[in-house]
Amino acid sequence: MKNQFSLPALLLALLLLTGSGASAQGLVNVRVGGGPSWTVGSGFANVRSNRENVVQPEVGVGVSVNVLPQLRAGLSYSYTRMIREQVDGTMYPLSGNVLPGSVEGTVYRDLKTHFHVAGVTAEYNVLPAGGIVSLYLGTGAGCLFASGTTWSLTVRNEVSSDSWVNRVTIDARNEAHRYVAPYIPGSLSLECRVLPRTYVCLGGFYRFVLSKDTLAPKGQAGATLGLRLSF
Repeated sequence: MKNQFSLPALLLALLLLTGSGASAQGLVNVRVGGGPSWTVGSGFANVRSNRENVVQPEVGVGVSVNVLPQLRAGLSYSYTRMIREQVDGTMYPLSGNVLPGSVEGTVYRDLKTHFHVAGVTAEYNVLPAGGIVSLYLGTGAGCLFASGTTWSLTVRNEVSSDSWVNRVTIDARNEAHRYVAPYIPGSLSLECRVLPRTYVCLGGFYRFVLSKDTLAPKGQAGATLGLRLSF
């Protein structure tokens, strides 16, 4: 008995064979990841406080398109935050109709800022295309959308020279802040293919923040671990 092959079946078989032998690198990439981040250079510095709050978590997601075998361009979004504390026991003398020893001062302040980070990126693979391991160098541009609060605690100890009455006043104030700051990033991403179109990514980044706001940082650095899916 003769086997009968139709033209559509033959074309489908050729398409499947071509797809099975194609490169594992797709056109569109989706990347998710996270890790520790450090915000440096803010006008609100830590003073006599625990330095552990300098390290904060960051999570992010990005979508990119391969425009050349070694070059990809895309969009990214991430979230992180900045926390600072100022613990200061310095009290200043009061003037006026008060006895010596009357003092006041701000004894504690803290700053909490949330950053929503959005940007465009371009990354170039310095290793040969199509290999198991890739090393991407990247840059781009973006904005930090910052919002948060500054909380302060002030103590006043006043002893009147007329009535010898001692008044202790404690005042707390919470002030909101909000700003938008542009940035220029630099990034390095070492990526290893573990499945046909799945990569484990280990990298780092630094953002040069361009802002004159006194609360804005001068830069942000971070280390990332994540996955990239290529479609």
